[in-house]
Amino acid sequence: MTTTSPPSSGSSDESIGYVDAMAELEAILAELDRPDVDIDILADRVERASQLVSLCRERLERARLRVTEIVADLETDD
Repeated sequence: MTTTSPPSSGSSDESIGYVDAMAELEAILAELDRPDVDIDILADRVERASQLVSLCRERLERARLRVTEIVADLETDD
């Protein structure tokens, strides 16, 4: 079975965008959903998926806080 490895985790996670993280996560989930998933890489893929979920949650929280600040600033300008 041939599989393509997702980019390894590490310092590059800070530069990965939300859309790219979600795309990588979807690819990992599709790979894990296959009946012929390579059991030798299963734990690595699950670990990477966990890292990506955390990254996406962090990005969403930052965006939520930023939007809240912007809206608050708009309300004080009125």
